[in-house]
Amino acid sequence: MDVGLIVRNIFSRILLVLVILIFLIPIIIFMFLPERIRYSSRFVFAFVNWFYWCILKGSLLPIKYVGLENIPDGPVIFAANHQSSLDIPLLGVLSNGYPHIWLAKKEVMDTFFVRFVVPLIAVIVDVASPKNAMVSLRKILTLVNNHHRNLMIFPEGARFEDGAIHPFFGGFVILAKKTARPVVPVCIVGVNKAYAPDTFLVRWHPITVIVGKPFVYGEDETDESFKDRVYQWFLEQMRQNS
Repeated sequence: MDVGLIVRNIFSRILLVLVILIFLIPIIIFMFLPERIRYSSRFVFAFVNWFYWCILKGSLLPIKYVGLENIPDGPVIFAANHQSSLDIPLLGVLSNGYPHIWLAKKEVMDTFFVRFVVPLIAVIVDVASPKNAMVSLRKILTLVNNHHRNLMIFPEGARFEDGAIHPFFGGFVILAKKTARPVVPVCIVGVNKAYAPDTFLVRWHPITVIVGKPFVYGEDETDESFKDRVYQWFLEQMRQNS
């Protein structure tokens, strides 16, 4: 029995409960705000950013960010690999309090507590239904076009705990082309070993979040070639850092 692991997890869970209690009233207020305010208020997203940071600090895990200078000014599309529920705050803090909207898979609603928070600042996508997925993409375009809001997306469409990069869905490509926004790739390494899906214990393991230079959809580029360019960057980062 790893006594240190148990003690760290007990302390981490106590911190998590405290974070939830502290932010409970703001979250309840957040739920009743009109959508136009909920997606645009810098004051609201300052609280959201603090919530992300408190969750990360409460995990008691060593987290290192690399390449923060690659994030350009103005609204972007953040695209990250997905291995753990911790990916949400790990990616979310990169917006640094800037208004943002998540594109989240329907299955996120199966996660306790996350199901109450994420839908407040996310458009839920049912990837099993092409028709419903297109409706979600149209909604996200309406919410981000001509608005200063970042878009947060996990192109793999699900969490994978094997540490590999899995095939990307093309939704982020369509959004990059339609909005003319740069795609900022974010490779998260090690979180699958620290807090894998469907596990309760948080294991001590360093996490590195690598922010790459933005990808811009070229005028003469195809959807498939753009997706492959971004995908190959993730493969290379995982190869170098795993």
